[in-house]
Amino acid sequence: MANDARGSIVLTADMRAVIRSAHLCFAATVTPEGLPNLSPKGTIRIWDDHRVFFLDIASPGTRANLAVHPWMELNVVDQLSRRGYRFFGHSTLHASGEIFERAVRIVVGDEKARYPVQSVVLLEVHRAAPLISPGYWHVADESAMRAQWRERRVALERDFEDHLKLQGVFRVDR
Repeated sequence: MANDARGSIVLTADMRAVIRSAHLCFAATVTPEGLPNLSPKGTIRIWDDHRVFFLDIASPGTRANLAVHPWMELNVVDQLSRRGYRFFGHSTLHASGEIFERAVRIVVGDEKARYPVQSVVLLEVHRAAPLISPGYWHVADESAMRAQWRERRVALERDFEDHLKLQGVFRVDR
């Protein structure tokens, strides 16, 4: 992956496809005390050829960490394909202004939901590395992997729904 003059990489078509398919990614940051922190993010989107962003909806820890240590890594994986990318780079926080407004509009337009957004985290990607499941050692190709996991997801979701029903927090008529 070649870096451009800014030191950032250009997101490939495959990276963009994985980001668009992701329902969730994980943000790795470092606390002010130097400890690792991992936090799920459900709003990752592409900003431009070099940057991605997510909304800080309920992440005071991530926000505090990035204010001190702005370097971070995002792990983005397509759930069915069981592959994705690690994106490492420098982040900036935006609690208001043009970047904030545009990012919120993008996510609200996609999801038709209004979130209590605290800030926008914009990550300029300096390095990317593929994440590939060892499951590919036993499965012929990506379409076979997707088919296998699509089928498996049905059983996993049913099991978790049963768990939630036992807890009394989920009701569904089948």
